[in-house]
Amino acid sequence: MMALKVRGPSVGGPSIEAWANDQPFSTILVVGLALAVVFAVIGFGVIMVGRLNSRAGLSGTGSDLISLYAYAAAEEAHGLSSTRGTLRDSDGSTIDVWGWDRGEVTVARHDAIQIRWGQWHTDLDLLIEFPAIHDVAHEEFAVRILDRSEVAAMTRKRWEIDQNDHILLRDFETAVDAFDNALRDGEHKATILGRGPSLDPVLKRVMDDAAHLVEILRRPDTSDDDRDRTMRALFKALKPIVGDRAVEIPELEPFVMKQLTTTKTK
Repeated sequence: MMALKVRGPSVGGPSIEAWANDQPFSTILVVGLALAVVFAVIGFGVIMVGRLNSRAGLSGTGSDLISLYAYAAAEEAHGLSSTRGTLRDSDGSTIDVWGWDRGEVTVARHDAIQIRWGQWHTDLDLLIEFPAIHDVAHEEFAVRILDRSEVAAMTRKRWEIDQNDHILLRDFETAVDAFDNALRDGEHKATILGRGPSLDPVLKRVMDDAAHLVEILRRPDTSDDDRDRTMRALFKALKPIVGDRAVEIPELEPFVMKQLTTTKTK
């Protein structure tokens, strides 16, 4: 009689050794290479994050990953330098810094915020549909944007005079953050108000008229004479709101150029 050997139930599944004994050499080789590649990629990623962390002047991990991503994006967009520099404190002491040029990043951020703020002056759709962002007579958020904008410009000028003073740089960074926050808050609140009944009645009437003029201006069948008169009326309506930046509104450029030509010939 043939004796049968009964194997008891395995605990925890087959071991790695048992699995390896059951596999051909080629399978083991492929798995080994795959694991080696995975570990190599992880190791390379850790090294690159560490280098980026050092260049950005950041420390720690986890919560700093967002800051690292923001730095990498800014570096890619603006070609920011990563060099050795010296910052001078107000007491005359100096600090050698090797890494992220915070000044260039802050300047790039400030420029981007100014461009965004400028669009609220020159984009007819934004200007007419959400005019509360310019209503400094009635809206505190509109006043706050102007104040933060002026402070950011002022602190930038101070820092540009002495770019080695890290106190001035910190003031510039703080002012840019405040400007950005004020503009974001104003954009949100102006969007909510829109051109609705909560808007100041006088401003609403002006913008309702301006919206009608824009509609006429954009009609393909509007004659040249009517177009010229419409641009003139629109310019007159918007200039008290956006000031001299009214000349930068693209739709009004023909009128502005004509006015400049007429002025030069006189």
